[in-house]
Amino acid sequence: MGDGILQGFLNRGLIDVGGDDAKLDKLNQAAGDLAAALKKNPSKALGFSLIAFDPDAPEADPIVQEALAALQKRWTTYRNTFSATPIAVIRAMLLDALVASSADDDRVGVCFVASARNALPLLPVDNEREIWIGIVEEVERRVDLRAEAEWATPENLSVQPLKYDAPKLNAAEVEIGEAPAAALRVGMMAAAGPQYHNPQQGNVATNGNPQWPQNSPTQWVSEFGQRAGTTIAKAIDTAIGEIKVSQPDLTQPFAKLAEAVSGYVDETLKTVSAATAGLQRRTNLLWWREALFSPSVGRSYRTLPPSVAAALMALDLFDAVPLFSPASVSAFLGEAVLRLEGIADGGKRTVRDLVKEAQDEATLAPLRAAAAKLAAEPAGRGPLLALIGYPTHTGARDVESFQRLTGVPADSELDTVAWAGWLFRELQASKAATDASPARRGAARKG
Repeated sequence: MGDGILQGFLNRGLIDVGGDDAKLDKLNQAAGDLAAALKKNPSKALGFSLIAFDPDAPEADPIVQEALAALQKRWTTYRNTFSATPIAVIRAMLLDALVASSADDDRVGVCFVASARNALPLLPVDNEREIWIGIVEEVERRVDLRAEAEWATPENLSVQPLKYDAPKLNAAEVEIGEAPAAALRVGMMAAAGPQYHNPQQGNVATNGNPQWPQNSPTQWVSEFGQRAGTTIAKAIDTAIGEIKVSQPDLTQPFAKLAEAVSGYVDETLKTVSAATAGLQRRTNLLWWREALFSPSVGRSYRTLPPSVAAALMALDLFDAVPLFSPASVSAFLGEAVLRLEGIADGGKRTVRDLVKEAQDEATLAPLRAAAAKLAAEPAGRGPLLALIGYPTHTGARDVESFQRLTGVPADSELDTVAWAGWLFRELQASKAATDASPARRGAARKG
């Protein structure tokens, strides 16, 4: 695509290298160096974009000087070809670098597209419009694919089965009890009759059954049954009481099972949560739009001037959605702003006037805080957020510095809906410039 961009500028007479392919090759090499610098430091994407869009970019801007240094490195005699600072060449190189980098880093794509949607309608680029339309649409389509995937709610969820390796358990150990043989013999002899014969002692009294079966068979049976039963029962109880069973230790296996189940449930819930995040996000946004209530200041938007409310709505929506959001989110913001009273007859105001309001209005303190966090203090070309976040900076309120620092013509005007969309896109672009999200969606899945 790099050759296509530079060639497009050549074909429209926006840059001239005298038909020398070698010089065009040097431009390509310099653009490649800028792309490499952008890959190492994606935060440059916002500044690169704002200079690339502007035919009147100031020569002293740090981004212009960086691009000139890259050109000088590859083409030491470029000044012999161009009578003045070749801003058009610089812009083409920056654009080439941005498009090449956005193919590898979606954050660069967010910076580029958000800045393009804001700035291009206000800048004198009619003779370049055919170049820009195709480029912006292609990068936006690529970024939107990632955003739509992250906002999607799948029809089905696939949850892997629980993986648990059951440990091998030792068999239970049983220690068998023994019946007291001697006591059982004595008891049984006592149950059998009044005495027994001992070879050493002769006849010995049993102190048990007083009857012999031949004398009183009925009484003998009764005595025998009771005494024998009692003796045998005691022997059995004694044997059973001595049985010992050593069970295997199940503490660790059950602990590991509980850990595996807990982890499985946790991962399953994360899968469900991730799968339904897009649906939950859309539900929350619908509630926000219907309520028209600002979570950042705790007030209804309807109690605020329309332009103040619109700026606050841009901030609140930015806080509610992730970096990668479909292009339709900006349209959703516009429809939400249109629900405010007084919008239809609000007309347009200059961008400078809207910036001044954002710098001074007490209710927009959260916007100024967010802007100061996301945007650097004004130096070279930067977003309007830099002026809003640093209202006391020497150039933040200066009429002559306004276009130099922002690229926005001083007389440019926006209606309330466009102002909200501008701020939302700048917030997204500024976040993308410093965000730690994976450069590509594939990398996000691996993580």
